[in-house]
Amino acid sequence: MVCAGILESMGMIGLMDCNNFFVSCERLFRPDLQGRPVAVLSSNDGCIVARSQEVKDLGIAMGVPYFQVKDICKKENVTLFSGNLTLYRDISTRVMDVLHQEVGKCEIYSIDEAFFTVSAGETLEYAQSIRNIVMKKVGIPVSVGFASTKTLAKQASSLGKKEGGYYVLGDTQWKEHASLVRCGEIWGLGRQTSTKLSQMGIKTVADFMSLSHAEIRQNFGVGTERVYSELHGKKVFSVGGSSESVRQSIMSTRSFAQTTTSCADLESAVAQHVTSVAEKLRQRNLLASRMNVQIQTNRFGDFFMQGDSAEVVFPEPTAQTAVLLKFALGKVRSMFLEGVPYKKSGVSMSGLVPESYVTQDMFTVHIEKTASKLDEVTDAINEKFGRGALRSAAILDRGAKTNVQLRSPHYTTDWKDIPKVRT
Repeated sequence: MVCAGILESMGMIGLMDCNNFFVSCERLFRPDLQGRPVAVLSSNDGCIVARSQEVKDLGIAMGVPYFQVKDICKKENVTLFSGNLTLYRDISTRVMDVLHQEVGKCEIYSIDEAFFTVSAGETLEYAQSIRNIVMKKVGIPVSVGFASTKTLAKQASSLGKKEGGYYVLGDTQWKEHASLVRCGEIWGLGRQTSTKLSQMGIKTVADFMSLSHAEIRQNFGVGTERVYSELHGKKVFSVGGSSESVRQSIMSTRSFAQTTTSCADLESAVAQHVTSVAEKLRQRNLLASRMNVQIQTNRFGDFFMQGDSAEVVFPEPTAQTAVLLKFALGKVRSMFLEGVPYKKSGVSMSGLVPESYVTQDMFTVHIEKTASKLDEVTDAINEKFGRGALRSAAILDRGAKTNVQLRSPHYTTDWKDIPKVRT
């Protein structure tokens, strides 16, 4: 850990990153799993998407299909969970609320990461206090990194995981560290850029930074140029007040445990996706201008060319469940082909705009208010009694199910799953 005493310059950027977040959420309600190997599986229990350090030490890679490591998991007594995004999102909200209370303005970058600004004169105890307060109030271990730019803060946070949980990456430390980091490890340098750099003989970040600005501009796009500037300590990416300032879309997709040839099953699944994304839009005070609906077949099967997708451009941006359902289900019916086995469905919303940006005309305002009131009542009931307590009739109980045999209870969002303590 860098013992700088006082954080060096005004406007440093911090990044809080939850450690092994999905695993930490599961361990929160299973303290007996502390120190034991734990992994979380993806949709339909297909791949490993989260690993405790003990699982990483076994050599199990991120994203590996579960069937390939099933024997290792059994031999090493790895505890497995089906992904429980409802639980993870709720715990994430609690973590971010605590962070906001402590640091003020912050930008939620992902479900387990958030950027924030650091005032001049703050001591390193400030970083440690953030970790301690999140652990005390929520129970999730986090790492905190400080640096002069967002890109470097990402690196500082990664180092913090190995250095006691927090790290200040100053200019001197970065010059020493850059030669040890491969280009593909840097936030913002994608696979294609990293491959091109490798072909040019550029292996490490130090090699990348040694290029001239003119060489970067000549060989790469503006995105790579911005990362280059950030690595040199020049702030290009500011810390926004919320994740919505950078959010481009909201989506929900899922594969079925088994293929289905039923249009009703597809409608039910798409209705669930629409309901989920509509709730997210309203929670974030956003409206969608466009919607993409997809129904897909198994890409490795005989019908791999029969899947389809369709886009809807709304007359007015909306977040109303009834409106979204009307358009989405209409697209499902028009795309559906009899006898085709469908494996996956999904919905994505794009062209997102803040609710306050939209001005309605005098002829639709009464209808809009009535529909919005219905969504308000539905959201309130579902928040009180659990998601799905009140739902569209298009969502069928007999709809195609996903394979989540190892899913943990919804401890924090469903009354019937609240842990019981006997004394």
